[in-house]
Amino acid sequence: MASQLIERLLSLVEPTIPVHDFCSALGEFQRGVLTGAEAAALFGLTGDDATEAAALAAKITPPTESVTFGSFATLTNIGTTYDNTPISRGLGVALVEIGGISAITFGVRVNKVGNGTQSWQLWNETNGAEVAVIDDAAAAGDNKLLSTAATFDPPLSPGVKILRVRAKSTTAADDPVYYGGSLLMKRHGTLTSGIIHELFLLKDRAGYSTAAEMRVRLGL
Repeated sequence: MASQLIERLLSLVEPTIPVHDFCSALGEFQRGVLTGAEAAALFGLTGDDATEAAALAAKITPPTESVTFGSFATLTNIGTTYDNTPISRGLGVALVEIGGISAITFGVRVNKVGNGTQSWQLWNETNGAEVAVIDDAAAAGDNKLLSTAATFDPPLSPGVKILRVRAKSTTAADDPVYYGGSLLMKRHGTLTSGIIHELFLLKDRAGYSTAAEMRVRLGL
């Protein structure tokens, strides 16, 4: 039989599926708490219904946000340590609320001038800690797009941090050109009034039915 998922959500055929509950499950999928299969299982979906539910879930894009870092700078005699020259200290800075970040992609665009291994670092100035680093040991070349990804489990705790880009090379006399950088962030576990509403709608299906279970899901 062809899928009747949409018909069930529209209450056109039995057994119907409460649309509020179903959308709440999709909300948990979007936030990365449930997989598509787990969300479908909450409603006993099988066969074509489960396939259509997976296709619907696949159309949901997890929320992401991006910040940019800096612009054109030539790092003459870059040095073998970070922040070796005044210009290398100005490669871009941003104030970022890191609460709930579960994954990032950090990227830079550069002209690699020199033969050393050039490192492009995303630095947490507030805590004095490296967030991510790209070590470019490949051949020199212009318009190089470099990136690296990282995940955080559990997601990062709330707090506004100063993040900036730093650079160095294993060859002090390298002269790379920095065109700019970007940070793409995915958040997990953050709450809004709408999300809290969804969780209470979903309580009987998703295992949040007791006060203790709900407090765990809310992070209380």
